[in-house]
This record gives sequence, C-alpha cells and structure tokens, in this order.
Amino acid sequence: MEIIAHLEERFDKMLQKIKQLEEENAFLLEELEQEKQRKDDVRNRIEVLLNKVEGTIE
Repeated sequence: MEIIAHLEERFDKMLQKIKQLEEENAFLLEELEQEKQRKDDVRNRIEVLLNKVEGTIE
C-alpha cells in the first residue's frame, strides 16, 4: 500500500502544479491584454499627432 500512497501524493502534487500553472497563465494573459491595449493607445495617439502635423502642412 505504500506505493499507492506515494502515487497519490505525487498525483496531488501534479494537480497542484497544474492549478498553479493555470493561474499563472491567466495572469500572463491578462498582462498581455493590458500591453496590447497600451500599444493600441500609443498607436492611436501617434496617429492623432501625425494627422495634426499633416493638417498644418497642407
């Protein structure tokens, strides 16, 4: 029975690791989404500035 207890312990550790990795993945996906939003915001601000410059040149 010792081997079964050992296998159960290893299985529990693997399940804990999977849960930890899922949580980390969710956190990283959220960070990625925030970075994409910042990038889009910067791109939009640059486009507005370029349009202003073009407007003053014409």
